[in-house]
Amino acid sequence: MTDKVIEAINNGILTADNLTHETLRYDYRVDVYGNGPEVLGRGRGVLEDTDHLDQYLYSYGRMGNEQWDKPFEITMVDDDTTIIDYGCGQGLSFLNLVCRWGHDDDRTWQDYLKSVILIEPSIVALDRAQAIAQLKFPDATISTVNKKLEELDNNDLSFDENKVMIHIFSQVLDIPLDDEFDLLGFFETITSTVGTHYIHVVSHEVGGMNNQQNILKLYKHIVDKHVHVYDSTDEICFVLKTPPTEARKVIKTATNMALNTFNIPRNDKNYTAMFACIKTV
Repeated sequence: MTDKVIEAINNGILTADNLTHETLRYDYRVDVYGNGPEVLGRGRGVLEDTDHLDQYLYSYGRMGNEQWDKPFEITMVDDDTTIIDYGCGQGLSFLNLVCRWGHDDDRTWQDYLKSVILIEPSIVALDRAQAIAQLKFPDATISTVNKKLEELDNNDLSFDENKVMIHIFSQVLDIPLDDEFDLLGFFETITSTVGTHYIHVVSHEVGGMNNQQNILKLYKHIVDKHVHVYDSTDEICFVLKTPPTEARKVIKTATNMALNTFNIPRNDKNYTAMFACIKTV
């Protein structure tokens, strides 16, 4: 089945200048099924084909864009930057990030972004997200990982040291995770690389589900362990490209923390957003 977004990119209809989070939703949404939420598992299913991608834009694209209206602004920093989008889907959150937020000077994301890591269990969604990322940033290294969050290993989470890493979790931590998955250990893993880590989490409440508990659990963990803690030393045992000959230690400090809840009147949904900046040395 042909992906019309990828086809439009290949044909030059979509360009780096005209492809945004809004054009993706407006121009490529299709109500294929008529009962989109049920077909898509209430937005939490693994998308199987391009019809599912287009239906997702129709059923959830507006919500996916609106949730970025009121969280926290990440201003670009003067350093090599890597974006890691966990559960990236077809790239809607990635587009929201790079299209909405600018910088104080005349430089753009093109000047800062050196690599993008896209993590997603749906191969068709991953293919579309990769095409979008390559279009927006032809000079950046685009890497893809076709896995669920719980399936990631140390090799998938190897980042270059002394860089800026922006970690996006959009509509991911509200999905039920495997019981044995250690969310807090996972967080410590992805922030173990020496550098600056921006953590951005956002999701909406689902009626009848306690699906915000992971966000609140992570927020409390960061506050308890990395805010105003004088001994925040962690042994690096993950994300090293080469195992150390002797134990290494890193110190993590949360320099910024915020938790925000907001309501979107149009659909009367409540959203929770968390932002943290972790300095690892």
